[in-house]
Amino acid sequence: MKTLVINSGSSSLKYTLFEMAHETVLFAGRIERIGLPGAVHAFQGGSDGETRNAVNISDHGQALDEMLATLTAGPLESLEQLTAVAHRVGHGGKYWDAVRIDEEVLTEIRRMTPMIPLHHPAMIEEIEECRIRMPHAVHVAVFDTWFHKSIPLEAAIYGLPYRYFADRGYRRTGFHGNSHAYVSLAAAQSLGRPLETLKVISCHLGNGASICAIKEGKSIDTTLGMTAVEGLIMGTRSGDVDPGLIPIIMEEDSLSPAAMISLLYKESGLKGISDVSSDMREVEAAAEQGNPRAILALNAFCYKIKRAIGAMLMVLGGCDVLIFTGGIGCNSPTVRSRALDGTDDLGFVIDEALNSRACTESPVTDISSPTSRTRILVIRTFEELMMARQCLQAIGRPHRHEP
Repeated sequence: MKTLVINSGSSSLKYTLFEMAHETVLFAGRIERIGLPGAVHAFQGGSDGETRNAVNISDHGQALDEMLATLTAGPLESLEQLTAVAHRVGHGGKYWDAVRIDEEVLTEIRRMTPMIPLHHPAMIEEIEECRIRMPHAVHVAVFDTWFHKSIPLEAAIYGLPYRYFADRGYRRTGFHGNSHAYVSLAAAQSLGRPLETLKVISCHLGNGASICAIKEGKSIDTTLGMTAVEGLIMGTRSGDVDPGLIPIIMEEDSLSPAAMISLLYKESGLKGISDVSSDMREVEAAAEQGNPRAILALNAFCYKIKRAIGAMLMVLGGCDVLIFTGGIGCNSPTVRSRALDGTDDLGFVIDEALNSRACTESPVTDISSPTSRTRILVIRTFEELMMARQCLQAIGRPHRHEP
């Protein structure tokens, strides 16, 4: 069974082709800078090295055509060989588990766009275009929120009037579910222990970031909420802000709701604090050069991680495994070290020599000191595999909608 997994961003498209009988990756690629100068299509099949081609791509429809032409010139004789297409969708609204896509499902995904405005427009466009180009395949929406459906109500509810929870479903839904699910499984396998016996704190740190508490293999709390702006400081997103400030800022600066949303999602976070970049690599470089705002952005980012880890530690009542993943989590020894600075007595002790070369040697790297009571792992996430598995589960179920 050949399954294509697609993950669309506002200016990017990533895809992975699986043969699911043995969960083998046949082909993978990414098209970056869609609609921008300097677009690139990078792809790799089997043991071949990566190929990078400059392309002229104006929209997601053209990106899909480029992807499909590349697949049919390589691992596929025709698109009819595809059994299923798994589409990453940020927010499922009333849907938690992966579901076959029809007009009712698309309507619900569109309804959730205000909750995740940076992601959903591109995801919806990609789904619509794929259904036109591959009408024979089963199209499945796999939601970032699915892993967090196990969060208890007392952790999920906001302190708003109850009607917003009961009638509108406003609650903590969380995101990055595919990543948190994968790395927790990988950690258990690496340690040779059943996941159900472990208390895990998973830190997915990238342009979007969240921390998740996992007990008995299930998410019981996470830092992201009903929207993709709560919790940690992110690349361009603010993270937690005193909600009382929002109407004050809107009145002071004469901001419309749309302008306020843009401020919170696109002008804040690392970019807003540092005035350097939303890219942690550039922020770190500027901090090393003594840029005071870059230093502040880096320090604030790491402090928020430390505080969230402490909260999850209390929620779990202990921690067997702490995981760092995502682009920053895997590639920034500085962030990992600073986030755990001063926590030796709590059982988190990093071996700095191992930390400095983590993620360069293997998919799972243990950076714990021998004196650390908690195993500290750096794990490359593989969200696409979790999406493919969710897709097959949806195909195996009767075609029905699950609230």
